[in-house]
Amino acid sequence: MSSEGAGSSSGPSPSESGGMTVPKAEFIEDVASFLQDKDADRILAQLQENLRTYRMIQEDLVQKRVRTLTKLPELQRAVEIVKHLIEKQESGEATITDFQLAEGVYAKAKIAGAKTVNLWLGAGVMLEYGLEEALTLLQENEANCRANLKTNEESTAYIKDSITTTEVSISRIYNHDLERRRKVKESGGNS
Repeated sequence: MSSEGAGSSSGPSPSESGGMTVPKAEFIEDVASFLQDKDADRILAQLQENLRTYRMIQEDLVQKRVRTLTKLPELQRAVEIVKHLIEKQESGEATITDFQLAEGVYAKAKIAGAKTVNLWLGAGVMLEYGLEEALTLLQENEANCRANLKTNEESTAYIKDSITTTEVSISRIYNHDLERRRKVKESGGNS
C-alpha cells in the first residue's frame, strides 16, 4: 500500500484472520492531521477498496461456516454409528439397521461381527478402515471441524470490526473533506 494508505500514519499492518492476511483497519483519531498533505479522494478510494475486500472475505467466511456446520452433524452421526458397531462387536450381538437405498426407500439389514467400515472421504474416494481406526479418524475430523468453526467465528468477528472501522473512517474523512471544501468555497476559493 502507498504511503497515503488509509489507517494510521504508517499504514495498515497486515493481520492474520483465519489463515488469510488482510489489512488491519485502523481507527483515525485526528482526521485533519491524517489528511494533511494527502488527497482525500485517493484515501477514500483506498478505504472503499479495503471495504470491498473485507466484504468479500466476510462472504467467504459465511460460506465456509455453512459448509462446516453441514459436515458436523454428519461426523457426529458417523462417530455414534462406529461406536455402536464397536459395542455390538464386543458383546457379540448383531445390529439390525435400516439402509437408505433411495429417497424414501429403505431396506432392513442385520450386521453381525462387523470388523471394518467404509468411509466416504469425498471426491469419489471411499476407503475401508478397521472400527477402531475409523473411530479415531472420525473423532479427529470432528475435532478439526469444531476447531475450524471456532477459527471462523474469530475471523468473522475480526472482519466485522474491520468493516465497521472502515465505514466510520470513510464517513469521517468524507465529512471532514466536505467541510474543508465548504470553507475554501466560502473564503473565495483560496486553499
